Order: sequence, then structure tokens, then C-alpha cells
Amino acid sequence: MSKTVPEQIKAMGYEEKGGQAKLISYAAKPLSKFDADIVVTYTGVCGTDKHMIDNDWGMSRYPLVPGHEVVGHVLSVGSEVSHLKAGDVVGLGAQCQMCGSCDWCKKERGNLCPKRAFTYMGNSEDETGVHPHHGGFSSYLRTDSRLLFKIPSAIEEKYAGPLMCGGLTVAAPLFEFAKGTDATGKKIGIIGLGGLGHMAVMFASKMGAETWAISRSAAKKEFAAGLGASDYLDISDADAVKAQQGTFDYLLVCISGGKFDVMQYVGLLAGYGTMHFVGVPEEPLTFPVQPLMFGRLTISSSPIGSKEQMEQMLAFAAAKGIKPIIEEFPHSKANDAVGKVRDGSIRFRAVLKNDLI
Repeated sequence: MSKTVPEQIKAMGYEEKGGQAKLISYAAKPLSKFDADIVVTYTGVCGTDKHMIDNDWGMSRYPLVPGHEVVGHVLSVGSEVSHLKAGDVVGLGAQCQMCGSCDWCKKERGNLCPKRAFTYMGNSEDETGVHPHHGGFSSYLRTDSRLLFKIPSAIEEKYAGPLMCGGLTVAAPLFEFAKGTDATGKKIGIIGLGGLGHMAVMFASKMGAETWAISRSAAKKEFAAGLGASDYLDISDADAVKAQQGTFDYLLVCISGGKFDVMQYVGLLAGYGTMHFVGVPEEPLTFPVQPLMFGRLTISSSPIGSKEQMEQMLAFAAAKGIKPIIEEFPHSKANDAVGKVRDGSIRFRAVLKNDLI
């Protein structure tokens, strides 16, 4: 195996909107002083990858190499890199670059940096120029080392990928709500038990919260208990919903797609409670203001999290043994993995293992 990335990097790429992944190659960018070369070992497949493949958001660029839940081993580093060395196991999430000097970066909110660059969405820029950034469906990556994170040894590599986006996405707002990692005495409801929701139940319960899984039927009650849920609410059970009115401090919405009826859930919140979205409904939210006003309630949302929250999340996951439920595929079978994400049959996160070398 080379000590640096090859000049031409093999990857599973998409040449057109909604197409099938094919084995392609692309030119490696010039090595920057802050870059690190990694050989990819595993890559999680996120719902965002499906949206980018289909150009649902009008920002995809083809050929497209998805993947922003990347795990790999460092091969070599640029001249100004001191925090990583060859052999380190690292992860890359949805954000690959930030400026480090703006007010948001100084406030440890680099995920809001106006110069942020997202992994495989658009370009990254350094002293070598402006270059397209490709994702973890690749065999190797050359990327800015400052947003590569060491993976704790307690986290097995194949489980680390989904933590880099999905895990961070649910953990960051939970940590913010708790003002740390201890939510003892708080009642938290996790709405939806899919790829995001099943990890959210793990994080909330390990934080010590009274953690309720909230779903549209009773079918996942036993599963939720196995994840660590304290209790379960079937939102279709009117009597059960009535009994829980005004009792939740925080509701984390992990459902994406379709229509979300805010008013079906908002009554569950106690005064000064918050409903926070990490899932993205396809249809705009519609709700009256008065129930929020008189309950002093908040509706909010967030993407991923900051560098500091990523480090906090990885340390917490390692300490508490949080391990997402995955289905593993080789990189070369990316179409099978994406297909299961697309039709909703994946249980619960797809992970690709690099077989392109």
C-alpha cells in the first residue's frame, strides 16, 4: 500500500442524476500544508447521500462521489500538521473545512463558519488553489486534516462512520439542551426510531434522561427498550397521548420525508419546552403560534455540530459503549446499500467497507 494517495483515486461515483454508482477514478488534488492522506476503511451511507445522488437540492455536481461518514488510516501528512501521524485511525464528517478565524469559529461554532466547506458538496480551498472535494465512496482521500478526528480505540471502525454525521447530528443538540452530557432529571422524547432516532435514544438514555421513544405504532416498543428507552409512546393511542400532555422537556424529531404534523406532538411539551428538528420533512411545517406563545415553547433545528461537539460526542460514545446498528456492504456494492437507504429497508445504517484497493 502506498504511503500517499495515488495520483488517480478509484471511487464509486455517479455520472448523472439518479444514476447507478460505477467504478471511476479522479485526480488527487495537490497536497496542502494542512492536508492528510488517508486510506479509507469504512464509509457510512447517509440519507443526504441519496438526496445528493438525485440532486434533490439542486447543488449536486457530477461525477459525484458521495460519503461524509468516513473512517480511515492516516498515510502521511502535510508540512504543518502536528496533531496526526501515520497510522492514526481518523474520521471525517459532513464538514471538511472551516476558516478557524471568524467569530463563529472562535466561539466553537465552526459548523456555522461562512467559509465552511462540506465534504463532496462544492469545493475546498487552500494555498494550492480551489479544488472539488470528493467523499468517502473513494478508496483514498486527501483532505484538510483540521477536521479529521481521531477515533477512540474503544469504537470499532465499522461503527464509527455513522457516528461522524448521524451520531453528531443527534448528540450535539442533546448536549446543548443538557448543557453538557448529564441530562438526569429531564424527560426527553425521541420522535422516530430510524437511522437517526435509534442513535438518539442511545445518547439520551446514556445521558441519564428519562428517555421516551415516540413512534406511530406500538410495533417498535420492545426494540426501543433494547436501545435503552425508559418508556414508549404510541402516538396513535389517543389515551396514552392524553396522559403525557405537558410532560416533556424536550422532543427531538428524527423523522425525515413526508409531512410532519407539529400540532400532533406540541401538546406533549411542558412549559418552556423545546421541539428540535434534526430530521427534514419534505413539506413545510404549518402550525399556529398561540400554543407556542402561551406555553413559552420553542421550535428549533440544527445541522451536524461543531468540531468541539464532535470530539465530545466521540469521547462520550466511547465511554458509554454507544454502537449504531449497521448493515455492511463492500464499496463495490454501493448500489445495493444506497438502494436500501432509498427504499427505507436498511436497518439502521448502511456502511461500506473499502474493497477498491
